Amino acid sequence: MAGAGTPVPRQSFWRRWWKAGVVGVVCVVVVVVGLSLPGEEEGETGPPPRNARTVAAVDLGMWDCLVTQELLELSPADSRTVGEVTVADCGGPHGGEVFSRVSLVGTAAENEDGTFRGAAQAEDAARAACAEEFAEGMTDPYSHDFTVRVIHPASSEEWTVRQSAACWVSARGLPEYCLVCETKLTDDQEAFRRALVPYTRAWAGRPPEDASLGARRAWASTMERGIEEAAWLLRGKPELRRLGPEAGADLADALTAQIPYWREAAAAKDPEAHEQAVTEAELAHSAGGEVARARDLIGLAPVITE
Repeated sequence: MAGAGTPVPRQSFWRRWWKAGVVGVVCVVVVVVGLSLPGEEEGETGPPPRNARTVAAVDLGMWDCLVTQELLELSPADSRTVGEVTVADCGGPHGGEVFSRVSLVGTAAENEDGTFRGAAQAEDAARAACAEEFAEGMTDPYSHDFTVRVIHPASSEEWTVRQSAACWVSARGLPEYCLVCETKLTDDQEAFRRALVPYTRAWAGRPPEDASLGARRAWASTMERGIEEAAWLLRGKPELRRLGPEAGADLADALTAQIPYWREAAAAKDPEAHEQAVTEAELAHSAGGEVARARDLIGLAPVITE
């Protein structure tokens, strides 16, 4: 894991992707949509968090564990700029974990004189930095049904306190686990992870649901580039080639089959056409089954989704 402050994918979709992929339907990686875990779904009850307490968002640090029920009740914009959050002991139930703090100094969030440029610019900078940190720093970003989120400064006052953003992740799975624990990978497993970094990074940069059409179109173009780069790496890694085509080339073929749909999404003139193209990209071609086969070949456990 890269260190905090170093600028280094969203969830129900990853859940849908993995399950559908196993039966040969679709592939994608990490999507920002949901926030909850068992015990935090509406109408569900579970064991209470241990030692829950409120802290300022600017004080969040790596390895802090979040109780996400309150965040679920906020609007998307408010959840990214919340001033206080509830944390709990990581040994008990929790809905998310902070995996990094990324510096926003020298990014689009900051004016030339060092003052705060604005919340929108801070959000863009934070999302890009957290995506990079997740893609580069997580040893197995496909181990869970992950969702990557950010909490960033929203005012000049907050900027003066701390010029950074918190990167946190939630996942479907057991309410007690370590999401961002270090995992020792073999050379084959590390080659697989590295080959998918461009794809993971692109997915992590997916704009939130309240983003403009322009931001969504730009992301679709990023997805196309991420797929092309990941496919090239998957086909070229000697560690994967020697394991057979299932470990790389077949996955690369399934990913590149999505490219025409991402191009349609990038050129869409209205939100409905964009979303339709994204859905086609997500559902029309199966890379999920290929990821499952590749993970099995190199000895990685299936993703945890329940």
